[in-house]
Amino acid sequence: MTLSRRAVPPMVLLSSMASAQEGPKRQLEEVIVTAQKRAESLSDVPVSVTAVSSEKLNQAGIENLSDLSEYTPNFKMVKGGLAPNVYMRGIGSGSNLGFEMSVGIFSDGIHLGRAQQTRAAFMDVERVEVLRGPQSILFGKNAIAGAINVISAKPGDYFEGMVSGIYGIELENREVNTVLSGPLGDAFGARLALRYREDEGYIYNPELKRDDGGSEEKSGRLILTWTPTDFIDTSLKLEQTELEQIGRTLQVTHPSALTGCSGENTRRDYVRHSEADERVKLDSYNGTLNVDVHMESGTLTSVTGFTGFTGFENDEVFDPDSSSFNTSVFDGVEEFSQFSQELRFASPGGEFIDYIGGVFYQENEVTSDVQAPLNVRTGAIEDTGVCALNTQQLVAADLDRQFELESQAWSAFTQMTFNFNESWRSTLGLRYVYERKEGERVFNLYERGTQIPVNPVTALLLSQLNVGAHELSGDRDSALLLPLVNVQWDLNDSVMTYASYTRGAKSGGYDAQGNNGDGGPQGGATNFEFDDEVADSFELGAKMRLLDGAADLNLAIYRVEYDDMQVSVFDGVAGFSVTNAGQALTQGIELDGRLLATQWLMLTGSVGYLDFEWLKYEQGPCYPGSPDEDPNTGTCDFEGKVNQQTPEWTASLSAITTWSLTDTLTMEAAADVNFRDEHYISGDLDPRGLEDAVVKYNARVRIFDNAETWWMSLVGKNLTDELVMGFGGGTGLDVGGYRASAEPPRSVYLEGGLRF
Repeated sequence: MTLSRRAVPPMVLLSSMASAQEGPKRQLEEVIVTAQKRAESLSDVPVSVTAVSSEKLNQAGIENLSDLSEYTPNFKMVKGGLAPNVYMRGIGSGSNLGFEMSVGIFSDGIHLGRAQQTRAAFMDVERVEVLRGPQSILFGKNAIAGAINVISAKPGDYFEGMVSGIYGIELENREVNTVLSGPLGDAFGARLALRYREDEGYIYNPELKRDDGGSEEKSGRLILTWTPTDFIDTSLKLEQTELEQIGRTLQVTHPSALTGCSGENTRRDYVRHSEADERVKLDSYNGTLNVDVHMESGTLTSVTGFTGFTGFENDEVFDPDSSSFNTSVFDGVEEFSQFSQELRFASPGGEFIDYIGGVFYQENEVTSDVQAPLNVRTGAIEDTGVCALNTQQLVAADLDRQFELESQAWSAFTQMTFNFNESWRSTLGLRYVYERKEGERVFNLYERGTQIPVNPVTALLLSQLNVGAHELSGDRDSALLLPLVNVQWDLNDSVMTYASYTRGAKSGGYDAQGNNGDGGPQGGATNFEFDDEVADSFELGAKMRLLDGAADLNLAIYRVEYDDMQVSVFDGVAGFSVTNAGQALTQGIELDGRLLATQWLMLTGSVGYLDFEWLKYEQGPCYPGSPDEDPNTGTCDFEGKVNQQTPEWTASLSAITTWSLTDTLTMEAAADVNFRDEHYISGDLDPRGLEDAVVKYNARVRIFDNAETWWMSLVGKNLTDELVMGFGGGTGLDVGGYRASAEPPRSVYLEGGLRF
């Protein structure tokens, strides 16, 4: 006898449109996810999850995770100063090579260990699942704020092909995608996806007479499948991305000691003045081998992941002052390699006890080398109010900062669901994690163009900027036990409720980007090593099927308490200071749902409420002129305050309608409204970085033949051309200024494609 509703057969694609039904009855198609490492109906998963299908991704013009965050409550991704910053329910890691990300990002079961890997190919995606709250049992300890699960499309039983293209009318972006997929005999299959994308920059730089922020991407993915018997499924994925970005989107929005003298533009707009030829060159290669062995007692799964061969390399040229002054140009190379192996066994489901358990091992290595000339002017230390003094050069030196981090981690996990009857279930989970890390940072200051250490006078002047030569190293290990308790109750066939408690954790480590080796609150030696971050999460939720299947609604109420929370804040030069801030509380509500209003009109929407509060953060960073600054330590107490990237309300509403033009042609029209409440965009809560609430409008019209062998679309994003800043902070090597990174303006483009 089957006691559980949870076990369902795998389905190929999730769809946001209605399935065909006999008669006038309207009913939504069931959404299938793998959020708990087995195929389940979304309505049975006791987690706050937003699932986005390939259809929705294509319809909305979602090209990356940053676009996706516009449609997902309490999820935000922005371009950081050096790397993308990902936030879930107000929790994120900021920019530092020594950090693990707070939001675990997984591609076909493999954890992406570097923030820059999120910029790799986002193409030929079957679906994306966004899981909010700690997901430590099944996704590991570095999913303390949530997890994003990206699933690539797989080869099917029949040959198929697709060619599509995009041509930008306003921003002149161009893209070509090609997919070839099908069987290669009775037991083999293959799917090849290729993409070339070119985006024109949207920030004009008069210093170099060019548009900054543009990029060129070349990506390829090959998935090979082998099914030698009815009991064994294997797949091998090989993927590579080459990405080059020209220029940054950071611009000075408030004048500094230097820019106040130059007369250059310091307004919020799409103009920046940087004399440096800033570039980002990313080369990422990774592979995944999945093997499933199906037995009567359950399924044994092996997942092997590697970033190797050509590996992962990120080469960046960065202007720390983002202005026309030649204070410095930082040239850094980051290299990363990773190997992981997971073995797990899952019961078939539908029994009194459904269980899953396994072991996991991962090792990785990060190396970084940053070199830069330093041309320190008076305005980097003190704004005298006199331009002749502010722009006077005090120091010329060369900086060389090297960092290396090695880690090995293994864990064992189990999760069991007890199906007491058709209405009551309870889940218990446990994960044990052991990790060892070794870190080293070597920071040298040389006389210009030599390998000779700087003279004492130069060293003294640089020390006023908290910059000094040093060598720091350490090794650490930690062991964590992470539990999960969950209870589910089906009120009836249409409503499932749940209550859960889980503990999450994120690795401690070593600061990669500090600029000094001193002691004290802002000292690089004091803060070189940081501890594990731990969170205790409580959640109540409900999954509802309404209006006789024509609507669904998902609700989650959460409260998460963080201890030893890790933060990384720009230090005013070109480094990031790391500390364990103390304690924080994040709580709120999330709602999302769908309504099939008629057979031709679908409505989807989501709302997120977020209340973030620092419970303890005694030595936070101060913005210039902060009235809360402690004169003895130069820090600020943040108790009772909010964090950066924590809008109180986020919401999204989409409508899509279809109607027949002829017997063979159909038109589809859609509109989206996305809202984000006011919030700070820098960790020091500088009021110059308080972004106003904003509403963005997107729309699209698509014409296609009923067999969907071809289509043509007109898409518009940010139609009212809202100017929004995503990340901000003080100007580097320059007193008093503020800079921020502008998100893309309005874009309108044509898209078309053929399937065969």
